[in-house]
Amino acid sequence: MDKYYYLIAQLPLLKFGERVYLDKNLFLEEAKKWLSEEEFVKLKGAGIDDLEKKGKTSFTKEYKGFELALRESLAAYRESKKNKQEYQAGPVLDKKLLQGNPLEVEKKLFLYRWQKVDHLSQGNVFNLEAVIAYFIKLQILEKVLSFDKEEGTKKFDSLTEVEDEKIR
Repeated sequence: MDKYYYLIAQLPLLKFGERVYLDKNLFLEEAKKWLSEEEFVKLKGAGIDDLEKKGKTSFTKEYKGFELALRESLAAYRESKKNKQEYQAGPVLDKKLLQGNPLEVEKKLFLYRWQKVDHLSQGNVFNLEAVIAYFIKLQILEKVLSFDKEEGTKKFDSLTEVEDEKIR
């Protein structure tokens, strides 16, 4: 139990949208020193892009269930938009999250995920669930901080240039 105190106590505080010196790979290296092999496997299984829920902690299962439902709701929203139909918001995805330009929407969705992790991790301070919650937040933070307006504009321009040339 005390291994969690030592691991968590040395980690920097994470705030949504703020850079930290720690990335997920450094975090995993440090966590491997403190966790058992079984715990480390559970931690690594908490990747936010891996929606497999089998064999994980109850915290991970609950978060990944939320993530899957969110992605399904986003797919339904995009499908309704494509078909020019009205989107009926469900319990997971509120229409307010979908207002704004694509970058603003993505940031709102990541903040929504962050808040879900906060909610699910209430009461978990020095245990494996707290370590997993930190890892998920670190991954969310890395994705949010990877948004670069200039780089995105270049990518968009390069994609639309190719399309423009094909049209001509």
